Amino acid sequence: MAQRRGSGRREEIAGVAAEMFARKGFRGTGMTEIAARVGITEPGLLYHFRNKEGLLRAVIEWRDSRSMDYAREVTSIGGLGTIREMPAYAHRNRAERGLTKLFAVLLAENLDEGDPAHAFFRDRYREMRALLADALAVGQERGEIRADIVPARKAAEILATLDGLATQWLLDPDEVDLVDAIESYARSLEGDLAAVGTPLGR
Repeated sequence: MAQRRGSGRREEIAGVAAEMFARKGFRGTGMTEIAARVGITEPGLLYHFRNKEGLLRAVIEWRDSRSMDYAREVTSIGGLGTIREMPAYAHRNRAERGLTKLFAVLLAENLDEGDPAHAFFRDRYREMRALLADALAVGQERGEIRADIVPARKAAEILATLDGLATQWLLDPDEVDLVDAIESYARSLEGDLAAVGTPLGR
């Protein structure tokens, strides 16, 4: 029972920290500030997380576990089926705007080697590129994606486009409709990737 309560408390703290990191950044948010929001002392906060970097890791894991599970599920479809699922990704990000913003803020703060979460984000993108490249390669094996496509190169391009659209939406949601933009991109991408004679899912 005590262990379950402790786990629940950690999740509560991680949720509050995620909200504050999204608003002020990791560097701009103090442990004392987080503790006050949760209603505990800073030593109480350190009981659950040894230091600020430990809390950051918990926040990232809290945000990212469901996202990566979803990415693995979608890329396991393979081929053009994976591309057709991209609008569903946009719907998820729009519904969880705070978490999408959190990811963008923390990524920007951890671009340099030696930053506390640099290795996490580097490895995450490596996995995402590999998953997507594998999905494209499966489509080539099925004969539905053009043989001249280089899966690893195209995977990096797709991720860059998705991230770029999400950033523009976060900055200017009245002008950039995330779902509409990604739906349009997915249709265009499917047409670009499809081998001759492959029916398109429009």
